[in-house]
Amino acid sequence: MTIRLPLIAAVFLVAACETVPSTMDPTVFTTQMDAVSENPSVFASNAALTALLLRDDLTPEQRADALYSRAETRFEGRFDLPGALEDYDAFLALVPEDARGASVERRRVFAATEIENAQRRLARLQNLPDWFDDKVLMGEFEVAVARYRKAGLTPNDAQLYLLRGAGLVCTRSGETDETQVVDQFGYVPDYAVDAIWCPDPSVS
Repeated sequence: MTIRLPLIAAVFLVAACETVPSTMDPTVFTTQMDAVSENPSVFASNAALTALLLRDDLTPEQRADALYSRAETRFEGRFDLPGALEDYDAFLALVPEDARGASVERRRVFAATEIENAQRRLARLQNLPDWFDDKVLMGEFEVAVARYRKAGLTPNDAQLYLLRGAGLVCTRSGETDETQVVDQFGYVPDYAVDAIWCPDPSVS
């Protein structure tokens, strides 16, 4: 028995070492976060941070920073404010003593108020641009996009910029299927003259 104990201890030690998860390299994490901060597209930044948060090798501090960044992206872009609230809550739970906490609390109150206001507006009749903005604010981006595509109307300049950043609106080049043209009716503003709905890459 005295011979086997050290061997058993060694086996448990090796197993423990093998199950300790690795952590994301700080330099790689910083590089990815910098790329997000430099990307002007709210949609792309949100997607990149969501992918980053799916990793299981983030340290608590890295996860808190990514949550804070995604919450700020959503809050400032009025893009999925319910999601921003969830991120702020998760951030505070991870790092309750963080110096950013006071700012987060203020933004949570403002976001909650904006959500309530949007819900009231959505309960009434709205024009399409206002409805689109409120749906995006509520995190229903795909529903909002589908409505614009069905309507055949041109989004306003800011909305078209968001759609371009999401890879949904492209610039016309050469022969184009007329059903892809964003505006199917009347006068097309200068900012949308060459705008078309991007071809579905899943359709050959």
